[in-house]
Amino acid sequence: MRSGTLLSFGAFLAALAAFAIIFLQSVWWYGVPDDILRVIKSLVRLEHSYRPLPQKNPGPKVLVGFGACVDLKVRAIPLLNQMGWSPPMVPLNELRAYNHSTELSSARDVMLSFASAFTAGAAVERLLHNGNLFKKLVKTAASLVPPHLQNKFQSTMVSDVDQRRSVFSADPATAYWALGGNAPVMAVRLAREGAEVSLAARLSPMELEQLPRGITPLMAPAAFGLPEIPEDDIHLIMEYDAGEQWGPFVAPRANRYIVLHDQENPRLSGLWPGLLNTWQSKVAKQPSGSAFSNASSQHSKSVFPDLVVVSGLQVMDNWAAGNTPDVRQSRLVELQNFLSQLPSETLVHFEMASFVNQTFASDMVRKLMPYVDSIGLNEQELPNLTSLLSSGSTTSISSAYPRVAHMLDEMRTVWATMTDPNLPCVPSASGPGWRRLSRIHLHTIAYQIIMVRRHTRGGAEARKQLDATAKMGGMPARRADVGLAWPFARAAAAKASLIAHRHTCCASAIDPVKTRILMDDSFAVTADPERWRSALRGSHQSGIRGSQNVPRVHFNETAPVFCWTEPEPQLADTGEFGRSAEGNPPMMLFDTQVEFCIAPVLVCSTVRQTAGAGDNISAGALRAQLTARQPPKD
Repeated sequence: MRSGTLLSFGAFLAALAAFAIIFLQSVWWYGVPDDILRVIKSLVRLEHSYRPLPQKNPGPKVLVGFGACVDLKVRAIPLLNQMGWSPPMVPLNELRAYNHSTELSSARDVMLSFASAFTAGAAVERLLHNGNLFKKLVKTAASLVPPHLQNKFQSTMVSDVDQRRSVFSADPATAYWALGGNAPVMAVRLAREGAEVSLAARLSPMELEQLPRGITPLMAPAAFGLPEIPEDDIHLIMEYDAGEQWGPFVAPRANRYIVLHDQENPRLSGLWPGLLNTWQSKVAKQPSGSAFSNASSQHSKSVFPDLVVVSGLQVMDNWAAGNTPDVRQSRLVELQNFLSQLPSETLVHFEMASFVNQTFASDMVRKLMPYVDSIGLNEQELPNLTSLLSSGSTTSISSAYPRVAHMLDEMRTVWATMTDPNLPCVPSASGPGWRRLSRIHLHTIAYQIIMVRRHTRGGAEARKQLDATAKMGGMPARRADVGLAWPFARAAAAKASLIAHRHTCCASAIDPVKTRILMDDSFAVTADPERWRSALRGSHQSGIRGSQNVPRVHFNETAPVFCWTEPEPQLADTGEFGRSAEGNPPMMLFDTQVEFCIAPVLVCSTVRQTAGAGDNISAGALRAQLTARQPPKD
């Protein structure tokens, strides 16, 4: 009897608690606009529409490189105050015209560079040549780390938010340590999303200890006079909020300014000639659902990654190794050699970053881009890449809130340039062939855009044509050539939006109270209809309405991710280029088009971190579009 009474009372308490949660949630959400709630529900539904977890079979094999670092994250303004640095007395228009390729050697150099980035709300990563000044900055920032967090690394993954709650609920001046670097952050996200991940990096003992289980580290032997046991490369990440002030200057959005003085990463020390062989020796066996399971070449018996991610090259942007030989050009050649060892069906993704050295950036683009299938970048990096491809020059800081139409046109320019049929073929493990861009992912504070190649008559027809060309002999076509490489673009755009909110808010659940939507109610599909007539043709075919002959897309909160197709962008005039000696690439034989998918970002109004957002967003979206590589059912 007593037991029954206790059970009844326990059930009553459980019911009361459930009712209280529902009641408090309804009170908490009271006043939240209905459109935000509808957008959240729609995006979450799309994210789950492809979700491979829990997965019955091993995920795709991904090799991520190169390098790693230790992040020291600190609130920017308290650090500057602690250093005793005052805002430079420079007019705002001069700050906007500041040349970020200027070498940083003094305190004033850092203050000017930071002020320029701060007033623009731009993510900037700069090398500080003055090693002593860098050590002073790091020592000062480290003194702001609370005693209970000293000598501890904090996780930056959303699923570990409980561990970090004590960090972000403390005083805004709090600093903390974390495992950093583009490659480790992307590797952790990909592994958490179900991929089988290997990380090519020389890791210090502390970095290796922080690497999550399930990620296979691939350690290069010491070279270039570096120590046998790698030392930590520290990146000082100075974060600030929207509306935060530094003297007369106000930040238009939350972002970060990164200062570094690396020794390992500028030498691309995580890459060595034996990397691919080492990777193959550590992979047990080829799964039946690999991208190469049906290959007929001699490479079908070998194990290769489904995806290779190239990141962290921005730390090579400047050379701060004193009188030691500058090895950056030879390291780019080594990267070319590594990529040429991959079969043509291994997809290659390049994560763009902040480049200011025109000579290095231009050379990197020439050497790397012919091997790239996919690019991830933000609103600052896209105009920079466009300029590098078109004129070989870098750009100054761009708008923190770019209009959609301008970004779409920039993406078309990059696509047209990197898919130009007159470009030469490149070597691969499958023999010489073309590797043309087939995916661009742009992430901004207000929206995510994913652009991919699609076959105009669908996947079934694409597979038939792919099989037919394989039987014809000659240079083989690739899955990317016919639009089969990157499925689920709509779901990937939704996932990218949700990751952006979760990462910056440090919360696994989307809080409508802390959510804003900054994307315009409508946008034009192009800002230059004279140049991009293909956008007009595709938009009309997709049923997009507009005025003055320029179609506009109108935002719909019940279907927030909008997708449309249009003809592949082409350079307006390619007459100056000579025809490739190999003839037309295989993709010119297929009837392909491009698909754009754009999703609004659920902007976090209470930002807790910005560093690592782009890496998490890009990696999460990549994983969503790699689900086609699962083994078929028996």
